[in-house]
Amino acid sequence: MKKIDLNKNWVLKNERVGSISATVPGCVHSDLISNGIIKDIFWRDNNKQYQWIEGCDWDYECIFDADVDTNAFLVFEGLDTYAEIFLNGVKLGETMDMFIPYKFDVSHVLKQTENILTVYFRSPIKEIEGLPLCKGAFTRERLRTRRLQCTYSWDWVDRFVTCGIYRTVYLEYANGIDVDGVYVYTENIDIFSAQICAELYFKNYGKGSIAHIEIIDPNGNAAGYTDVYVDREKVVRRFDIVEPKLWYPNGYGEQPLYTIKITVGENTFTESFGIRTLKIMQIQDGKNGTYWGKAEAAEATAAGQKYAVSQDYAGFQVVVNGKKIFCKGGNWVPCEPFPSEESDDKIRKLVCMAKDMGANFLRVWGGGLFEKKSFYDECDKCGILVAQDFLMACGEYPEKEQWFIDLLTAESEYATKYLRNHPCLAWYHGDNENASRGSDTSADFVGRRSALDGIMPQIYKNDRTRQLLPSSPYGGNTYACITKGTSHTTKFLRMIFDYFVYDDCSDYKEFMEQFVSRFISEEGVFGAVCRPSMLKFMTEYDLLVDNEESIITYHTRTNPNMENHIFLCVKEFARKVLGNFANGEDKFFKYKYIQYEWTRLSFENVRRNLGYCNGLVFWMYNDCWPAALGWSFVDYYLLPKHAYYAFKRGAKHITGSVVPKDNIYNLVITTDNETITDVLIKSYCIKHGKIIDSYTSTAKTTGYGTVDVDIPYCYNKEVVIVCDIEHLGGNDRCFYKNGSLDLRACDELITVEKFEDSIEIKALGYVHVIELEGECEFEDNCFSLIAEESRRLNISDLSNRDFTIKAYTIDYQ
Repeated sequence: MKKIDLNKNWVLKNERVGSISATVPGCVHSDLISNGIIKDIFWRDNNKQYQWIEGCDWDYECIFDADVDTNAFLVFEGLDTYAEIFLNGVKLGETMDMFIPYKFDVSHVLKQTENILTVYFRSPIKEIEGLPLCKGAFTRERLRTRRLQCTYSWDWVDRFVTCGIYRTVYLEYANGIDVDGVYVYTENIDIFSAQICAELYFKNYGKGSIAHIEIIDPNGNAAGYTDVYVDREKVVRRFDIVEPKLWYPNGYGEQPLYTIKITVGENTFTESFGIRTLKIMQIQDGKNGTYWGKAEAAEATAAGQKYAVSQDYAGFQVVVNGKKIFCKGGNWVPCEPFPSEESDDKIRKLVCMAKDMGANFLRVWGGGLFEKKSFYDECDKCGILVAQDFLMACGEYPEKEQWFIDLLTAESEYATKYLRNHPCLAWYHGDNENASRGSDTSADFVGRRSALDGIMPQIYKNDRTRQLLPSSPYGGNTYACITKGTSHTTKFLRMIFDYFVYDDCSDYKEFMEQFVSRFISEEGVFGAVCRPSMLKFMTEYDLLVDNEESIITYHTRTNPNMENHIFLCVKEFARKVLGNFANGEDKFFKYKYIQYEWTRLSFENVRRNLGYCNGLVFWMYNDCWPAALGWSFVDYYLLPKHAYYAFKRGAKHITGSVVPKDNIYNLVITTDNETITDVLIKSYCIKHGKIIDSYTSTAKTTGYGTVDVDIPYCYNKEVVIVCDIEHLGGNDRCFYKNGSLDLRACDELITVEKFEDSIEIKALGYVHVIELEGECEFEDNCFSLIAEESRRLNISDLSNRDFTIKAYTIDYQ
């Protein structure tokens, strides 16, 4: 197949701006910026004055020369959204779905020279004027339009409704028999071989031809081959791979990738794949079993009384190649508000940072996109499992109207073929939170027809090895049940944020314990980005002002279901847990560090319940625009937030947590893989910054699960208990303090020595937080040091790095 790129020489036309140069792939907003018509839309609150763009119609046009052929097709891989396409004055068709590619036969329209291609875009806002509004969160006009939902505004991104040719456009010429797709999957693995099934699809096969099929191993060697005569659409062949190299999630093994190569006629087709099996194990709890009591206790909590409706209880455990996997990661949202601006480099960088953070799981959230191929390719390479939502979120879509189901069918037909060969892909969700009140035993609930009529048939047909969960969350007699299947802690946001505002938060650690469930697909934690990122979209003065009209508040979106602005809620939580703000710098530090503490608690709560809970997926991993305070772990500018380092610590295979127990302390050591090893435990009892007692003991891990060890210090509200766990594979440090932390600056308690590519920090007394801040990815951050302890950190190219080091200790006064 021959392709001719048509991404050049475009112009954008509109009555208000005239005719300007345009970029394809691109969108109206990015073209207006590049032509100097609008300013930096991220700077302060500039975006407020550019909302007029969404109400306009826009025309894209280009002129090109081409080969004239009887088998010529025009392909748009992404049009956003309502468009009419004309070539040389002939209307080719209309579009109304951003999420699928469009292909038009232009054999009888194409000329050799000066072809005029015009795409007329209609305003997505005007398009639905006068139509009945569907029920939904945030904004409601989005629910009738099959385009990116989150940028109609959400509680983490401003409003950026645009249009344009957001992915590549080209001419495609057929040249005889060709491959029309491949589905490669692992049928089984045993001691003899891995059996791989390859379903091959062909087009233009009328005259017939011999296809040569090869399987190439990760080292480039032949692992299997065959020839077959092709005179039909579908051919199926199986290959036995002896001594297969299996694909595993990050931290559980390697990620070797095989390649299938098909040569037929003049054409060659290649696709990478991994050899692995994956199942979701949902074993029901027995009434006398280990977890029944935990589930009953969960039902009795305030959270459980809201969402714990189930006639039985069951776990949710991912198993890959026979190994239990503790899924840990975050929710992925588009990394730019305009999909055309998503770069492969930024996507790859974000996925690699997730791997370095210790993540093995990302959920592509339903208000976003079917992401670029680079995202799924990089997840394959990095061992990041992916749960893919279909693209609906937080609303009642018009699923009783057949046009809507028809569009979902087209989307699922495309997406299943697009994604099915990626070993990273674990399962699908029908939507995000539309069906929270749904049930498998209900004949009618929000989202049911979308999932079962619009999406499910294509999965049965195109990707039979993976499950569709009708919604996220999913399980129990209501899908948001916390004692069966998956759950969203974000369903309790009102309850959590009201606690921050109206309670003294002295029992915040105990309060958070009630939100542990069987598999958490959304665990919301919130905090500020670092100063270098802040100053990319606001001034130093803006950084100090945080009232209702401030720039910080503008860049901290809120949720209309909350009684109070999210910023106010987190501000109160930071103040109550970390202590009254001594000054502006202290306040800003606590806005950042509260997300670290929140993440630490979330990880420790779940890991103490490992086996009962087998997944912790935070809301959210990355950002879609420059948020000031927000949910992400990596900010818009690719700098790790403080919570990134809390995740890095919590994601270790062996970690600990300390809780009071029977007037002493209990150390819970958790292991999320099969490691059985001896551990050395060093415990310190610290009062007013000084070690008043220490204790050494040993224990042995037992594989996937927990081990309890008593720490024989009498419970004392005035002390901090610090426990170090050392083992052959690494170490971990955990702590317990009753009540709030009440942190204060203590730079006088540290000394810093700089070397060529590292720094060494030494503590003169107990320092609870060492904070490093700058445009760097630090080896570690927000760690503690006890008196006379030192820590050396690698920082590449130290001479060109501008960063600060600050210290904070616990203030008992």
